[in-house]
Amino acid sequence: GECHHSHNSTTTDQEKQSFFKTDVVFFGDSVPKHRFDISYAAIDAADGVLCIGSSLAVHSAFRLVKRAIERGTPVAILNVGETRVEKEGLGDGGLVTKLESPIGETLAEVVKILDD
Repeated sequence: GECHHSHNSTTTDQEKQSFFKTDVVFFGDSVPKHRFDISYAAIDAADGVLCIGSSLAVHSAFRLVKRAIERGTPVAILNVGETRVEKEGLGDGGLVTKLESPIGETLAEVVKILDD
């Protein structure tokens, strides 16, 4: 997005029209290739993948989970509602565990169990 700003009364017109963008990929933007290389390496090295609170509808997230499944890495999904993994039938091979449960309540229970 754009952020128009004015430092003081001596700012130039060009500075007033400048914008900045954080080092975050916003919805609809493309993930830079170097970030995906790092992400793929992490997926390839993982013993398992945990997805919390995502429908995996966005291709960037979905393709990471798809890669894990294709490589035989177990995937656990905590989400309310159908995910893209389910819609595309990728959970049928026994590598995907889906927990259909509210995230906040579920994670709070996990913390209680771990504290005991």
